[in-house]
Amino acid sequence: MKKIVFLGIAILGVSCSSQLYVPTTPSDSQSLLDLKKGRGLYVKNCANCHDLHLPNQYKAPVWKINLDKMQERSKITDLEKQLIYEYIVNAPK
Repeated sequence: MKKIVFLGIAILGVSCSSQLYVPTTPSDSQSLLDLKKGRGLYVKNCANCHDLHLPNQYKAPVWKINLDKMQERSKITDLEKQLIYEYIVNAPK
């Protein structure tokens, strides 16, 4: 039963991730590689427990609060949290 639930969560995470923007150009503050790493970390770590939120769903200060709250649960480092944050806040409007 656990395998079925995990498979369902994994499929849901992948389907939501297809709606997320894929960085194609660097931002003023981040390289293209770092933005892509941030996207990968966001999909990998956040979709394990819940549906992914689109980057424009919240403003930057709310994303910071959300990431601070979720860091311990998701067991991500400060660097990984920063990469996710930069990916999210640099989403096209």
